[in-house]
Amino acid sequence: MRRLLAGKLARLLPDLSREAQGQLFQLTVRTLEQLARDQAGGVRQALATSLKDIACAPPDLCLHLARDIEREVAEPILHYCATLTDKDLLSIIASQPKNWVLSAIARRDGVSPTVSEALYEAGDVDASTALLDNHGAVIPEGALAGMVEESVDRPSWREPLAKRPKLPGRLAVRLAEFVDQHVLTILRQRRDLDADTAAEVVSVARRRIDYLDQRTDGETPEQRARRLFAIGQLDESAISDALSWNDLVFVKLGLALMGGVAPALVEDIIEARSPKGITALAWRAGLSMRCAMQLQSRAGNIPPRMLLNARNGFDYPLSAVEMNWQLEFYGVGT
Repeated sequence: MRRLLAGKLARLLPDLSREAQGQLFQLTVRTLEQLARDQAGGVRQALATSLKDIACAPPDLCLHLARDIEREVAEPILHYCATLTDKDLLSIIASQPKNWVLSAIARRDGVSPTVSEALYEAGDVDASTALLDNHGAVIPEGALAGMVEESVDRPSWREPLAKRPKLPGRLAVRLAEFVDQHVLTILRQRRDLDADTAAEVVSVARRRIDYLDQRTDGETPEQRARRLFAIGQLDESAISDALSWNDLVFVKLGLALMGGVAPALVEDIIEARSPKGITALAWRAGLSMRCAMQLQSRAGNIPPRMLLNARNGFDYPLSAVEMNWQLEFYGVGT
């Protein structure tokens, strides 16, 4: 009986005119609030499923239902109810709810950049996967960059990332460094990449293949690094390609040779897993901040949420003085 009442009263709300927001409207809302606190989960569920699509549903009532401990009650509101504000959603995310709560929010028709970032920062894989699959979610570049780095070890994210609307060119290029041929084809077929970025995606894909073909038989990674350094071909492309193939022996010696740093100190910096230390090492070697981020992730095994990100998308976030200080801390002279 109370289930039927909940549904009927909820459906009445759109028909109550603004003039009726006196006794009738207030009485209806008070009755709905009482039903939202009913001990019977079925009553609260009936109310939630009835209110989820009603634009004029009372905000406080919807927020109360969104926080319900029963999944059958809260999930419809979290997923569909437009009455919930970003402030409401951020508050719910910050309360460290169960995984299904985060996933329900991630599947909403529209997810703002602020809410998307909070969902990603919550660290729940299912919620982030739902976010990637939801093209109505606006994911800020910083979160997308983290997802790209995580996709190195999470193959299921690669195709959704390659299909994301408005994928920044630098992230498309980064994906091209380690995805398989199928995802590479998706990247190459994107129509929103400018000509230079599209050409770089193709170039990176070719370099990845050439990296293996250009190795001399019997040549160790150390020997190859020294040979390329001697002929002036040990550069950022070589380091980036080696990272893509997880050739960390080559990468570490390459950084030492390019930066004029003792190999043992390079090892110390990377083993310390310091985002600032590795960034300073990349700067010392003359590499870009984009490559510095790859080094943090692939060589330093630094989690995406702890990466030192580029400033303005490309620039080093630390001053020369700060980076020299980082290097001096590990015993690298200026």
